[in-house]
Amino acid sequence: MIKKFPSKILLFGEHIINKGANGLAMPFYAYFSRLSFEQNDLSIQESKLVLQLIFSQIKNTSSLFPLFDLDTFQTDIEKGLLINMNIPIGYGLGSSGAICAGVYDAYAKDKNKTPQELKTILGGMEAAFHGKSSGLDPLVSYLEKSVLVTQNKTEINDFDLKSINEFHVFLIDTKQARKTAPLVNLFLETYTSNSVFSQKVDNKIIPLTNDIIKDFLDQNLENTYTKIEQLSALHLENFKFLILEKHLSIWETALKNKDFFLKICGAGGGGFMLGFCKDKTKVLEVFDESEVLFV
Repeated sequence: MIKKFPSKILLFGEHIINKGANGLAMPFYAYFSRLSFEQNDLSIQESKLVLQLIFSQIKNTSSLFPLFDLDTFQTDIEKGLLINMNIPIGYGLGSSGAICAGVYDAYAKDKNKTPQELKTILGGMEAAFHGKSSGLDPLVSYLEKSVLVTQNKTEINDFDLKSINEFHVFLIDTKQARKTAPLVNLFLETYTSNSVFSQKVDNKIIPLTNDIIKDFLDQNLENTYTKIEQLSALHLENFKFLILEKHLSIWETALKNKDFFLKICGAGGGGFMLGFCKDKTKVLEVFDESEVLFV
């Protein structure tokens, strides 16, 4: 078992994808996960517990159970199957999704599925970690392709960030891991209990996000960048509970000066933040080089 599955970056659609928004995610090859019987520096100590968690999720989910060779999976766990991974856990880069992609690749009986079918299966597996999963993270890792998700379809939509000259995409390391499930639950609870918040999400954040994705894929990149500025402002206004306090003033100042624009990465609340800029030096004036990773 030597196949590597990359991490992912959800460019647009964090949290709101579960409320009907479109989502756009891409593989990120700086980090990966693979299954192996070989112990090395990247081996996860909790491998057996994590793999047993996925095994139990499959076994106890009627729609998943018939699709997998669980006898071989269980035997391999007992033989010492390991997760070798350099994806930081709790950072918004889809560590659990990459692991699920590896398990599916190794133990699914029939892998001839459409992207929509794969998304459903992989989302059911990843629910073991988060309680609710759109399936987008493991799908991107498994296909090693950029994926667009809308209310009606899931489709591969390749693009090359390296070919874009209008702006740069970067990650900021907050130096603080977080757990996804509590943040997902907090967002959903806030959405349910706070009508002002839910109206902002439904009437402003979701339409704007959908517009950004359309402009981006249509190569209307100046429009994309202008709308990302608006999205950054909406995230700062409405998602403060998903942003570390130490970054609020940086976020606000950068937005005010138009130096760069930050947004939630994955679940938020730590891990990585996602950023967009036209001038890399503006970012490096604020953050140390060790904190910044240009995509």
